[in-house]
Amino acid sequence: MIVSRATFYGAEAVSSVVVSVYYFHLAESFYAISHPFLFIQEFVKQTYQAPEMMPNHVFFDNNCQLSKVVKHDPFFKNVSLSVDVFHFKSKHKVTNTYCQQHCNPVQFPELKGEGNKPWYFNSSIAEQTNVWLGGYLAIYPEMLVDRYNFFLDEMILCRNRITLAKLEQSGCKPGTFPL
Repeated sequence: MIVSRATFYGAEAVSSVVVSVYYFHLAESFYAISHPFLFIQEFVKQTYQAPEMMPNHVFFDNNCQLSKVVKHDPFFKNVSLSVDVFHFKSKHKVTNTYCQQHCNPVQFPELKGEGNKPWYFNSSIAEQTNVWLGGYLAIYPEMLVDRYNFFLDEMILCRNRITLAKLEQSGCKPGTFPL
């Protein structure tokens, strides 16, 4: 499920993930969108709003840098930060000892799958979602920002409905946590 999104102007640099970004808030209603933009200091903190809402683990393709930036932030105190499996295998050097010790997904036994599954989570889902969204590339480059935001929010809502239905159909018991 896509729980949050933001526009990172220029790139998805570590500083953009942790430091000031504009967050486009999806309202409760499928069609009502809150306005104006909310200024927030940290995307991850805004997404989870309180330390008790934070997941135990956050995947990010550049967690080696992110973990250094947030290491003294009490909000991230009980959160493990590993690089997703795809990026760790292809983009992170074995000689980077900090990354190998602190962000290697193999270092987190709670992420390892049961039985014949290598992993409990699909850590590359963000990349797969980007590929899915890339299928609409011909549609959105000419859109102005308000139409693009509306389009993206509606696509996310549709994708979340489809994902929820697939999870329920496969016997999973998806749910939400109260805000």
